[in-house]
Amino acid sequence: MSTSRRYVSPKREAQAQATREAILEAFAAQLETPGRDALSPSEAAARAGVSLRTVHLHFANLENQVLALGEWFDRRFYPSGVTLASGPDDLPRYFRDIHQNALQSPITRLLVQHRGTVWKEIRHRRRTQRLEAIRSALKAIGAPRQATEDATAMLLSLSGADASWPMHDLYGLPLQRIPDVIANTVTLIVDQLKAQAASSSSARRPTVRRR
Repeated sequence: MSTSRRYVSPKREAQAQATREAILEAFAAQLETPGRDALSPSEAAARAGVSLRTVHLHFANLENQVLALGEWFDRRFYPSGVTLASGPDDLPRYFRDIHQNALQSPITRLLVQHRGTVWKEIRHRRRTQRLEAIRSALKAIGAPRQATEDATAMLLSLSGADASWPMHDLYGLPLQRIPDVIANTVTLIVDQLKAQAASSSSARRPTVRRR
């Protein structure tokens, strides 16, 4: 019994990928509209120059659209990929890399101002693993619970473009300096947390009485 092998055409696959990218760019353009709260497959089809059926062929539902857009944004903002923080000492590097890449694209400025639920969901999907890496790195320091919670809240608030763009737009800080400013702030917070961990550890250490 013979089985037929599916013929794979590199040209056809390249065309399909180009179509997919065009549709994603069309969806992303919709999020540039202030207050936009939904994705429109029909608008995306018109902008990408394809049929509505083709859009649904690549992205069958909103779930597929959200997941694909998250991947598209990462490729656009972080072409070299995102290397998660491996521990407390790696956090300044991570924050510097994230903001250096984010500030290179004007799209991130628009998305900072976007309040739609679709973008919030995309943002959540993209950042879940990264935020968990930040939490884990800070928890590993071993500082008291409240100090760790305070530091975690502060660093999570600095982890997106909504922290860096206002430094430029509202306070006039040059774009090229912002990643270092944020990384230096992260260093100060981590060092303070380490000091609190050392102090707490010393306080718990039993004293040895001399006879």
